[in-house]
Amino acid sequence: MNGQYAALLIAIPLISAFFVPLIKKAGRKAILSYVIAVTVAQIAVAAWVFKRVYTTGKPIIVMAGGWKPPVGINLYIGYFAALFVLIVAIASFLMAVFNLRAMKTEPLDKYAMLFLLLMLGATGMIATGDIFNLFVFMEITSITAYALVAYNKTGEAAEASMKYMILGGIGSSFFLIGIALIYGATGTLNMAQLAQFAGLVNSTVVQAALALLIFGLAVEAELFPLNAWAPDAYQASPHPITAMFAAFVVKAGLYAMVRVLFLFQASSGWSGIMKLLVIMATLTVVFGEFSALRQRDVKRMVAYSSISQIGLAAFGFALVGKAGASTGVASLAVSAAVFHMVNHAIVKLLLFLAVGYVAIALGGTKLEHFKGLGRRMPVTAFSITIAAFAVVGIPMFNVFWSKVKLLIAGVEAGYTWSVFLILGASVVEAVYYFRLVHTMWFSGEDVNEKISESVPIMAMMLALVAVIIYIGLYPNTVWHVVQKAGSDLLNVGSYVKHVPLINVGVRP
Repeated sequence: MNGQYAALLIAIPLISAFFVPLIKKAGRKAILSYVIAVTVAQIAVAAWVFKRVYTTGKPIIVMAGGWKPPVGINLYIGYFAALFVLIVAIASFLMAVFNLRAMKTEPLDKYAMLFLLLMLGATGMIATGDIFNLFVFMEITSITAYALVAYNKTGEAAEASMKYMILGGIGSSFFLIGIALIYGATGTLNMAQLAQFAGLVNSTVVQAALALLIFGLAVEAELFPLNAWAPDAYQASPHPITAMFAAFVVKAGLYAMVRVLFLFQASSGWSGIMKLLVIMATLTVVFGEFSALRQRDVKRMVAYSSISQIGLAAFGFALVGKAGASTGVASLAVSAAVFHMVNHAIVKLLLFLAVGYVAIALGGTKLEHFKGLGRRMPVTAFSITIAAFAVVGIPMFNVFWSKVKLLIAGVEAGYTWSVFLILGASVVEAVYYFRLVHTMWFSGEDVNEKISESVPIMAMMLALVAVIIYIGLYPNTVWHVVQKAGSDLLNVGSYVKHVPLINVGVRP
């Protein structure tokens, strides 16, 4: 199959979203089944792309209209993009199935359109090779997310959406100004050509532009101090959407930040910007864990935990600025960060799926609703327990390996103070997750009513549990994959080499 068919990753969700109104009259089940069918098609294309990229060792370059970049717009699907567009597709499919049980609020046709556009926006952010179209896809993701946060039509949902919208608007403005500075200095918006010109741009301009880009993308990446919207948005959103936010929307924001930052490795002002990212990432971990400890609502607690884990992944990427892009430490740090992103997507998808299902079955996500859950909903309680053990970093579960590799990279890069703070925050994390496990299995002795659990949801939860345990027992299987994805981000020279640029643009 021709590599240009990879454009279907953008075309399928975009075109399918506009067909939703045509099946509106067929009813609720038809709309939600249609969304499932679209996500299955997306998985098929993403799986083909993944197989092709990892088999041939060459990225897929899609050129719009046949115009070579930087004149034309291009998609770049290398190891990293191939891996994460597949994760986006699989997570979307699982949540599309969850929609059948979780979604009751009308109008469902509007929800279905927004659902598909959210998948589109995240996929586009990961696959685009043009910094302005990165902004366009980010706006699609953000605007769709604003609407989905408010979708439950409660006062809390409206307030959460407004917070997200205000911070998102500020972030978008920062990002756009940063793009303007970069374009003014280089005369191009194509990422590969920006990497070519990076060493020639004035260091002050680079530092100003990259600082603006970091703060602009920090909203989507949920980095401190621009993540105040996230806990409210996670709590107020429909349960499937919360899981999608954690599984891939935030990953797309973090990837976009890292991809743009790494393009400017040759700039003399680059290392200072990476130090800023180390500080933001470390504070994100500490802020997330201590905030989670105070929560009595489990969904909100998991939301703060998700923020912390993303901070840990960002910390890994930021280590490159100190370690030097040519060293083994840099390679270890980036690969470990990608590994953590994959592990986080799996674990938080399971946690938000299970916690959302508890909310549907028992009427809420307060800690009190989880008393005696091990007797009432044993499969759900078991799934939450495994996910909790994994997040804490217990050996034999997937997150243990990525956490250990990140901490080793941090020590070797000379950021012992950050590692110390992260380890302290991890102890706090263990406290609140073990509190949840204790509540499910060793409290609520008077609660004995058994609840019939949905077979499809149990199947999805147990499948994710199996993946968590498999990666924990056989980490090298995934480690080899994420090493290639990490090198795709880190090796900017290879990125430039594969993009068929024509010699236009204004050199600095």
